[in-house]
Amino acid sequence: MDPALVGRVALPALLLAFVLTLFVWPVRRLRRETGASAITLHREDSPGQRVGAVAFLGVQLGVLALALVYAVGGPGAVGVWSSSATLVWSGISLGVVGMLLVSMAQRQMGASFRIGIDKERTDLVASGMFRVVRNPIFSGLLVILAGVVLIAPGVWSLGLSVATYGAIAWQTRLEERHLLAMHGDAYLRYAQRTGRFIPGLGRLRNAH
Repeated sequence: MDPALVGRVALPALLLAFVLTLFVWPVRRLRRETGASAITLHREDSPGQRVGAVAFLGVQLGVLALALVYAVGGPGAVGVWSSSATLVWSGISLGVVGMLLVSMAQRQMGASFRIGIDKERTDLVASGMFRVVRNPIFSGLLVILAGVVLIAPGVWSLGLSVATYGAIAWQTRLEERHLLAMHGDAYLRYAQRTGRFIPGLGRLRNAH
């Protein structure tokens, strides 16, 4: 089977699965179990969060547009450099792995799961995947983005991935500042021993 054709089908399917995994099922679960709203990214509970929200939404719409244009127009429509079975299936595999990481992490957060910063107090989660990295949902998203680049390697996919990483980095700093203010030394000690997205990397050195 033509690897480009596989990628044109797989990329939109992966993104649809991502939306269901991160935005639909967990939001409904939290609402049903606790009555709380999981989506708080639009609120200005932390200075700069709305800027991050606009940036994150913008790049995600860009990735969606890339997938749809690729599905309809093929490699030439989005400037794909090359398409081989190895690249495409590796990208699909990364996408599935990333999806599993996202799903497991949001489940392990339980009632503390939020998309954005909530001024209401939530428990500090430091067990399960969170013993290894502080932001496993973002780690999973970065793995998915790597899969997107392998499925449709080109300037557009690379550019959108870099922009998404920038939006994630911005939001992560806001969340760290919020958690430090909320949980104090408990969060600082946790962040000093646990990596940000990759085990051992991005550990906080002090409260600043």
